[in-house]
Amino acid sequence: MNELDPEKLLESVARLTEKRNRLSLEICLTQTMFELLAVEEIALYRFEIDQANLLVRIDRKGCWIQDDEIDDPDAAIPVIRDTGFIACAHGREVVMESVSQGNRYTFPIPRQDRLIGFLRLLSVRDLRDDRRLIEGFVQIYWNYLKLIEDNERDKLTGLLNRKTFDDKLMSILQTSRRASLARSEQGQPERRQNDGGSCYWLAVLDIDHFKRINDTYGHLYGDEVLILMANIMQRSFRRTDLLFRYGGEEFVVVLKTSATEDAPSVFERFRQNMERYNFPQVGQVTVSVGFTQIQDSEIVAVVITRADRALYYAKEHGRNQIRCYETLIAAGELTAPEKRFGDIELF
Repeated sequence: MNELDPEKLLESVARLTEKRNRLSLEICLTQTMFELLAVEEIALYRFEIDQANLLVRIDRKGCWIQDDEIDDPDAAIPVIRDTGFIACAHGREVVMESVSQGNRYTFPIPRQDRLIGFLRLLSVRDLRDDRRLIEGFVQIYWNYLKLIEDNERDKLTGLLNRKTFDDKLMSILQTSRRASLARSEQGQPERRQNDGGSCYWLAVLDIDHFKRINDTYGHLYGDEVLILMANIMQRSFRRTDLLFRYGGEEFVVVLKTSATEDAPSVFERFRQNMERYNFPQVGQVTVSVGFTQIQDSEIVAVVITRADRALYYAKEHGRNQIRCYETLIAAGELTAPEKRFGDIELF
C-alpha cells in the first residue's frame, strides 16, 4: 500500500461530503481514489436489473461522464457477459482478474440487501493491501448517496421533488445546447422536431377534480390518491424517465423518445392506466395531461409554460385527455406568444 498523508486523506473525505448532487459526488469519488491509489483507470457503474451502466470513468487521458447525447458501447454492459461483474454480483465479494493491462478489481456497492453498483479499478500493482481503504470510500459513497437521494425525493410519493426538477431540466437543456453547438461546429444541420432523431418531452399531469376528492373523502384519502398515482406513473413509464411531484396534485414527466410519434402514445397509455384503476373508496380518478417538446435553446420557464398552456386547454375542453402544445398551435387552437429579445417568450 502506498504511504498516505493523513491530512490529504481527510481533505479527500471532506470534499466528498461537500457534494450536493449525485453526479458531483460520483466524479469526486472517482477522482479522489484515482489520485490516492495511483491506478491506471477507475470506473463507477450503476447496477440496474441485468446491466452495469457506466456513470464515470477516469484514466490517464481524462474523465468520461455519462452523456445521453453520445452513444458509447461500453456505457451499458450486460452483467452476464462480464466475468468480473457476474462473479461480483453473485458473491457480493471483491473480484480480482488478470488482464493484459495489469490487475482488474471489481468491488460491489451494496445497500442493505441489494446491489446498487460496481466500482472497478485497473492497476499494474497489487491493490489487495488497499482493500480496506477502497471499501471505506465505497461505504462513504453510498451513505452520502442515500442522503442526497432523500433530499431529492418528495416525502409523500417518493418521486423526485420540485427542486430536483429545476436541476434536472437545467442539466438537460445545457446538454442539448452543447450537442446543438457541436453539430453546428461540425457543419451538421440543426435538429428539427420531425427529423427522426431523439428528443426530450415534458408533460404536466394534473388530477381532475382533486379538490372535490379532498372535500368529499378527506385529506387522508386525497394523499392515498397521490401515492397510488405515483405508483401508476412508475409502472407506466420507463426507469430512465424522470418523474416528479411538482406540487399539490400536479406532476411532471420528462422523457426521451427516438421518434416524435412515440410521445403521445406514451402519455396516452398512462392516462388510460389511471382511468382504469379503481382507487379505494374514491373509485375512478382521471388526469389531464399537457405536453411539449424541449428545444435545444430555451429556458426552464418557457418549457413549463408551454406544457401548462396545453394542460389548461385539456382542462377547459372536458378533462381526462392529453394535449400537445405544438399540435394545438399548428391547428390554431392556441396562439403562439410573441417573442422578444431573441428566443425568450414573454408571458
